[in-house]
Amino acid sequence: MDRMALTFQSICSSSSGNCITVSSPGTRLVIDCGLSSMRRTRQILSLLGQEMAISSILLTHTHSDHIAYYPLRVLEEMNLPIRLHEACVGPLQERHYNGRRFDSLRLRPFGDEGFEVGDFWVRPFEVAHQPHCATFGFEIHGEEKKIAIATDLCEWERQLEHFVDADFIFVESNHDLGLLRERYNPNSRYHLPNPQAAKLLKAVIRESKKPPRQVMLGHLSSQRNTPRLAVCETARAFERAGGTMPFALSAAPLKSASGVIRI
Repeated sequence: MDRMALTFQSICSSSSGNCITVSSPGTRLVIDCGLSSMRRTRQILSLLGQEMAISSILLTHTHSDHIAYYPLRVLEEMNLPIRLHEACVGPLQERHYNGRRFDSLRLRPFGDEGFEVGDFWVRPFEVAHQPHCATFGFEIHGEEKKIAIATDLCEWERQLEHFVDADFIFVESNHDLGLLRERYNPNSRYHLPNPQAAKLLKAVIRESKKPPRQVMLGHLSSQRNTPRLAVCETARAFERAGGTMPFALSAAPLKSASGVIRI
């Protein structure tokens, strides 16, 4: 690893499971742990921890594709600290404890202010998602770089400042509007469609002093989107405005790991 580089990798990103990781030379963060079983959770976290110890698990919200009972058991077993907003503590217990006490679970709630984890300063920001489910994105600052992450949201205008001047952006681009009409899902209204993800990225470029080096689109629907549709929607939005994308753009695989992105 480049000793000065930050790195990002998506481990999985879809409605069936979400887990991504951000690392500096001395700190590894895992954001969400929505893995399908104890075995898979142990396998993924052990692999991530081989190169560098995991400093903390950060949770965006408490939906089961981001955290669930079996991953919680492994996190307790591995004695890993879990950072989540204080508004998510009660829902986590109600949704996922399933009658288990979890006395040794290392919950580390945070408020609206930023907090430090190793080499990183993390600034949480609330996003609009599903009613009655507090959901957060993160600005992650380290090595004089800024990473902006928002995995589940249904609007972006009030959160634009958190993406401006980021060196890397990971943001939801959940569904294609044409495919949504063919395969309607009422829950899609709580997620960002491809055209809105494209508008967000155009606004980021308009407001930023410098563009991000790379952007990854995430949380694509398996039935109402494809990587090609998501990427092409953003590319066309910039073309219609008379320009080209000033950043490298990719889409996260749904159930497998992406390549490692150096920031």
